[in-house]
Amino acid sequence: MNWTAVLVAIAQVAVGGGIVQAVIAFTRRRAELRQLDRQSDSVAVEAASSVVGMLRTELDATKAENKELRSAVADQQRQIQALAEQVSTLRADLAVAKAEIVRLQGG
Repeated sequence: MNWTAVLVAIAQVAVGGGIVQAVIAFTRRRAELRQLDRQSDSVAVEAASSVVGMLRTELDATKAENKELRSAVADQQRQIQALAEQVSTLRADLAVAKAEIVRLQGG
């Protein structure tokens, strides 16, 4: 074996060692990234759960408010109906009174 072959062999071992180290570093980095991914998934799930809880609370409050408003609308509609009946009665009374005035004036 000549010096050139020895140098090439040493270079191959050095390069091979570098490749092995690179593969080990890559594998470690991948494991770290997987762990971070799992952690971020967990955080995302917790955040989503919190948002869902807030939205449900808001939905329940909105439903309760909607129920109150519907009840108020129904009450207002009943009042409008009663007032419409009163207006109708008062118009009839007014027509009778006008007819009585005309009759009394001799017309």
